[in-house]
Amino acid sequence: MSVAQIVDATDLPRPTVYRILQTLQELDWTVRDPDSGRITLGPGLAIINLQAAQHHPVERVAGDLLEKLSRDLAQTIYISVRSGDDAVCVSRIESGISIRTLVMDIGSRQPLGLGAGSMALLAALPDDERRSISERNMPRFLAHLGADIELFKDTIAKTATNGHAIHHGLFISGVSGVGVVLRDGANKPFAALSAAFISSNLNENNLGDYIKQMKETASKISMRVLA
Repeated sequence: MSVAQIVDATDLPRPTVYRILQTLQELDWTVRDPDSGRITLGPGLAIINLQAAQHHPVERVAGDLLEKLSRDLAQTIYISVRSGDDAVCVSRIESGISIRTLVMDIGSRQPLGLGAGSMALLAALPDDERRSISERNMPRFLAHLGADIELFKDTIAKTATNGHAIHHGLFISGVSGVGVVLRDGANKPFAALSAAFISSNLNENNLGDYIKQMKETASKISMRVLA
């Protein structure tokens, strides 16, 4: 809705509506589109709803695709969404294999950019927005990465160019990750799929196939969500 429509629907003064919307945006309960100015529901509501809903809407509409991807890769699949300058894990689909690489719990929050899915989300944003978020999150990046900060910056740049995130032991020693984004009808990222691998099990022979499967699944899910 536009601000004018909200004013008409609530019969509240425009300054009051602006103050309320500002608070809701700070909580990530609403999002204002920078182009149209229209207000939509934000990812913060999905986080609040986790305990009640148990599963993120992406998992509900595309659970079969996610389960197939998890089986094909023999890995746990994670769904992450942006929440301000953070990424939040909203779903985890486990493959059922005995050896699992569990790097996030549902509800886990981390600076946008840390982790394969989070990195894919950050890199998919417009350049100016990505730079602003990275500047605000830099103290948190440095605290987590230390001397690896330059490698991290280089990996973000490669992710933006390649359209998918790959890291090898950057965040957890011996654990590699792959992440791809889900896009809406305006080609904007609204969520990310990611998988974590024991680094020794991810190599040039299987990496390309894994990326292809994840991108194909992400495309199919985006089509279902938009349907």
